[in-house]
Amino acid sequence: MSILETILVFVAIPLAVYGFFALVTLRSKFASRPRYRPGQAWDYPPVWWTANPEGAGQHAADSGHGDAAPSKVRGGASGNW
Repeated sequence: MSILETILVFVAIPLAVYGFFALVTLRSKFASRPRYRPGQAWDYPPVWWTANPEGAGQHAADSGHGDAAPSKVRGGASGNW
């Protein structure tokens, strides 16, 4: 086995494998749009979000006006089921 074959097997092939996995894992980082950083201007409207609108006392179809009955939804980290 020559020195060229040895370098190819023990250096070039592992570098190619590491390079392939680096490109696959970092691909989304290079292709995505820039992230928001604190202090930058926020150009989007404010959104109030809850995972469970029924539990917050709001119905998804309600506009938030009118007589709404108190929610009977219970649960959570220390709630009763």
